[in-house]
Amino acid sequence: MIRAISSWATAAMVFAAAAALTNLAMAFLPVVDLHAVHHPGPATTALATALRLVAGVLLGGFALAFAVAWAGWSSRARKNLQGFGVRSRRVVDSIGRAPDVRRRMTTLTWALRGAVLAGGLALLLAWLGGRSTAGEIADVRAQARSGHPVDDALAAHLFGREVLLYLPSAALFVLVAVLALLFIARVTSAQYGRVARLSGDTGLAGGDAVGRRRLGARDDAVALVGGTIRA
Repeated sequence: MIRAISSWATAAMVFAAAAALTNLAMAFLPVVDLHAVHHPGPATTALATALRLVAGVLLGGFALAFAVAWAGWSSRARKNLQGFGVRSRRVVDSIGRAPDVRRRMTTLTWALRGAVLAGGLALLLAWLGGRSTAGEIADVRAQARSGHPVDDALAAHLFGREVLLYLPSAALFVLVAVLALLFIARVTSAQYGRVARLSGDTGLAGGDAVGRRRLGARDDAVALVGGTIRA
């Protein structure tokens, strides 16, 4: 049976974009710490701490939701391949055998893998680079929280360095999200096309008997309605 994947695909796209943008925003959170240093006191430092906490929770939630949506989308897409008569279990094989299409998909797949690897490496390097000043940053935050004046030049150096360390990895993960969206969209669109051909471009009601049997008879089987796979 061929099942709809549009809901899973949409969810994966939304959560990928949300996680990437949240991660990008987190790269600029040291600016809030710098503001707290310029206005020392419990209130401003509490705001900076709260923003870091909320951003971290949001990032974790979006990343987890994306992982679940990706797993659901890819699992259903692989199962659909069986209904299409494709022996392969790789979702990229949904696109068919046209050489130019497969070449573009291969390029996209390797670009996505490379971006993930580069982003992970950049994040690791940022973490390693930030360890040397972690103690100083903690001291500056403690002084600002207690209301004591802090050397503005030192604070600007420390928090500016934090932004520069984490911004490259954040930018790379935005690229990962863009490539992931393209990957999901192309595979999903290719499966739509296969359903259209299987049902004779007329929907399940007008398709041949073999096509209807392969698409399934349950209410949650997919149908082609207005060019879109529907559950």
